[in-house]
Amino acid sequence: MRRSTMLLALALTILTANMARADWSQFWHRVGVDWHRMNAWPEPFQVGDREATIAPLVEMTNAGWRIQNTLSDHLFDPKTQELTRAGQMKLRWIATQAPAHRRTVHVLRSLEPGATNLRVQSVERLLDTYLPEGSRPSVVLTDVNPTGGSGEYFETIDRQLKSSIPAPRLPQANGPTGGF
Repeated sequence: MRRSTMLLALALTILTANMARADWSQFWHRVGVDWHRMNAWPEPFQVGDREATIAPLVEMTNAGWRIQNTLSDHLFDPKTQELTRAGQMKLRWIATQAPAHRRTVHVLRSLEPGATNLRVQSVERLLDTYLPEGSRPSVVLTDVNPTGGSGEYFETIDRQLKSSIPAPRLPQANGPTGGF
């Protein structure tokens, strides 16, 4: 009885020693991993921070190009839905001068049924004349109306501003040196 108890105690000691040894090697492995991680700090964590910082700027840039490349209501003739001269010039700029990865034409949807299709057909027809040999930019519909207006409106505002500016005047001379 005494021998079996001793053998049982010895077996338990060996088993617990093996378990402790496994935890011991795992502990030292973790120490090594943590040492390398701390010595590499902050590099592993900077990538996510950089992406989080740049993401809003990328989204704002994309939105700006989307607005820049939108052909809105005042660039189409209200009766025929054909592009006006200003619209044609803007479309030509988008198709030939904009950076290659930004050459997407956004056409503002019309409130009138069927007018949107006429607008898209007008844009595609002109794109075929501007770029007969190459791949042409894609034409997509948008509901985002860019702020702005027609050139006539802004010319009227500019003329009114210039006509309201008083004529320039020099101050009255005081004394023999002319006021200085």
